[in-house]
Amino acid sequence: PISPHISPYLPISPHLECMMQELPKLLPAHATVGFTQFERWFSFSPVKNAIGDAVAQAAKGNYAASPGAGEAAVYEANAALLRLAGATVEAGAPSSFLGLTLGLSPPISLSPRFALTTDELMRRVSGGAAVRISAASALELDGDIELSSLDLDGALSIRASPGVSVVVRGATVRNAGWCWESVEPGAAGMPAGVSIRGYALRKEGGVQIELQEPGRYEVSGGGVVTRL
Repeated sequence: PISPHISPYLPISPHLECMMQELPKLLPAHATVGFTQFERWFSFSPVKNAIGDAVAQAAKGNYAASPGAGEAAVYEANAALLRLAGATVEAGAPSSFLGLTLGLSPPISLSPRFALTTDELMRRVSGGAAVRISAASALELDGDIELSSLDLDGALSIRASPGVSVVVRGATVRNAGWCWESVEPGAAGMPAGVSIRGYALRKEGGVQIELQEPGRYEVSGGGVVTRL
């Protein structure tokens, strides 16, 4: 058996754990073992460091592993996946919060209901090069949504309830977008999970579409919704 040890990463709340890399020690000598290697952006962006530790890690050129770094990694991974599908996604200027430089722009949120696998995401972004997202944009997609042709320079949020199918076709969305703003950790009225990052996304304006009635819809123009 593999002997557990006390995790050194959580001194406030120590716990016993076994390391995954110890697993091969349980295999017989004749076992055939293989592995699959992914780039870090696609596979591993932990959130485990307090801000002070995160700043120290970043100063060494390492991944900060802070709440903000984890969120930025998700946005960057989603942008990379859209690019793999043929879309153009501009990279925004980095932001600085609590002494950490973070690549938060453009914030792209793709829910598991939009695409759970890479193959599914490729099918969802059927327009490929006909999809363009500027550095000043923000994009949220949740549900059965297909991007056929979209030119986005601003904020666009589409939420499709179960039974709703949406195709974005011939859409050119222009608006002031959303913006990042600093918040103090532990700020009153702010959820702890948000304030601990030292910033929040102000979602004012933009095009926000939420469709709940089952059926097929098209989003076109500046965000016009038409039932098909």
